[in-house]
Amino acid sequence: MSTQAAADHLQRLNDAVAELITRSEIHSLVDTLKKQLPQTSEPFVWSTIDLESITTPLPDDIKSSWIFVLKRDVPSGCHYHLNSIQHMVMIEGEGTSKVGNVPGEMKQFGDSSGALSETWYVIPAGVPHEFFPKGKDVVVISFH
Repeated sequence: MSTQAAADHLQRLNDAVAELITRSEIHSLVDTLKKQLPQTSEPFVWSTIDLESITTPLPDDIKSSWIFVLKRDVPSGCHYHLNSIQHMVMIEGEGTSKVGNVPGEMKQFGDSSGALSETWYVIPAGVPHEFFPKGKDVVVISFH
């Protein structure tokens, strides 16, 4: 994918998240997930987002969307996806990441101090990744 095509791809996903976070049902879903989080021994809880509900045009290769709430001060667990590229952005919280062998500070969606490529994680298929929430729960939206 060319640099311009990759930038357009991220912009379309960014526009979709901007639309999603204005919706009361997304805020209600996050609240519900946050209430479930203390009841599980897992490091996170999740729900799918219906792609048909998103009115912003998505890139053709996007086939699913998810919202996750990660427990504060608990690593998400290192994992990878064999068959998909993950596009993920943090909409609430703070923490650090490790994608492949590259550590980083997570930036929140809407942080105007950087380019979309600094806010979004684009994780190729097969690349191990893990997230480390700090001090509060972290909410992310992910597209595959």
